[in-house]
Amino acid sequence: MSSTRRRKSRHPVPTPELRCKCGHELKRFWPYCPSCGRAQVWRDEPPATDAECYKCGWVVSDFYSFCPWCGADIFEEGFSREKPMKAPKGFRFDARCDWGCGGGVQYPMPYCPWCSREQDWEDDWYDGSCTHCERGVNDWMDTCPWCGEDATGQSLIPRALRRVRRLLLVSGIKDWGYRVVLRPGVSGVDPKYPKIVEIEQDYVVGARSRKEIPWTTLVGLICHELGHSFLYHHWSWTRSDAFKRVFGEVHKAYRVRDDAWVSFQRRRVSTVRPQYVSAYAGTHPLEDFAETFRFYVVRRGRMRELLAELGRKRKEPIAYEKFLALHHYVRSLRGWR
Repeated sequence: MSSTRRRKSRHPVPTPELRCKCGHELKRFWPYCPSCGRAQVWRDEPPATDAECYKCGWVVSDFYSFCPWCGADIFEEGFSREKPMKAPKGFRFDARCDWGCGGGVQYPMPYCPWCSREQDWEDDWYDGSCTHCERGVNDWMDTCPWCGEDATGQSLIPRALRRVRRLLLVSGIKDWGYRVVLRPGVSGVDPKYPKIVEIEQDYVVGARSRKEIPWTTLVGLICHELGHSFLYHHWSWTRSDAFKRVFGEVHKAYRVRDDAWVSFQRRRVSTVRPQYVSAYAGTHPLEDFAETFRFYVVRRGRMRELLAELGRKRKEPIAYEKFLALHHYVRSLRGWR
């Protein structure tokens, strides 16, 4: 074989990565960068249709009657097709128009290029939904790639987050890199992702529409979920004899109902269940620790006040030992004796 001849590679040529000017990786047709929030313009690069919208500058097809990205009228005599098509050159067919005009649309076109009506897409492969536009977002996103607003929902609860950060600081608990996000469903922490603290967004959005956000309850809820995140992040502590003696075995079967009622607004230790700080703490060792962590943080780690209150509520010695174990562990993380 001549040295000038080369065999064709059997491996497909990799597609170039799409990145924002800030360097963050993007997915095609995201209107905003999820990292820096910079607006994106998806032009005809590399050339595929030789046409761009006069209004938004995004790539379109000559056959379209309307821009599928901004909804502008781009009909041209002799070019635009009056009869809807499934997939013109440069675009793929993902679904039919929601309004039954017969035209095909590609994800994530917000408008039909044939009748200009808005399209509804289901973003099932994302971690959650944006609190502003209800489109799909992932937990690592700072900015919603669809509307450019805050993807975490933290902008809706700045007062509660400031309060929680202040309580953790004065309690002597070091920041372990947790991230609070508002998501649909049930509040909680996934053990696989211990730093992601999910707060049920309807609880905040619904109350916000009524201008009645219960800030005290919200702070208590966040502190409770942070207790789960803190324990998952320091999971090796659960294998120690000191932890098992006061809180029990965390691998115990979890049969706690998601709709169980808990008064997160309460700042005083409950009088029921003398071995626990609240009735909900007695449902499982994980919830026992989370509730102990919540009371410890909300009361700013003031052990004298906590132990005195336990005495007034006639709690058993094991309840004292739980706060002492947590207090000593927190101090050990900061290198205190």
